[in-house]
Amino acid sequence: MKAHRFIAGALLAAALLTACKGERCETPFGEGATIDLTQAEFNNLYNNPGGTLVLNRGHRGILVRCAALGSYAAFECACPNDHDVTMLPDDEHFAIRLTCPVCGSSFDVVYGNPIEGSVTPCPLYQYGTSFDGQMLNIY
Repeated sequence: MKAHRFIAGALLAAALLTACKGERCETPFGEGATIDLTQAEFNNLYNNPGGTLVLNRGHRGILVRCAALGSYAAFECACPNDHDVTMLPDDEHFAIRLTCPVCGSSFDVVYGNPIEGSVTPCPLYQYGTSFDGQMLNIY
């Protein structure tokens, strides 16, 4: 009788742990960056609302977007559904979404929320940003 309760308890604990992991939507992230937006290679971002650029940082890349003059957002390019897959900016939608080439999930790069075709309710991992008028710190 005690063995049955132990097994039932272990199965319940395993189910709860699995559910919790999925609900927390943990996405691995890597090292951020500090970039000088006045450099020519960052012209697409510097004071260019809607401009985007993918940096070779983070876990699978970091998409940086100029949200408004002096305001920037940075999102991890790893798919929340499969962290080993790099999502790509969707040119058809003017790089306002990242789409996973494997599962088809799409995410907006304004808030990081899943949109049409998404197989996961998890948002993109969003890095913190600070901007001093020249240097953009992504952390």
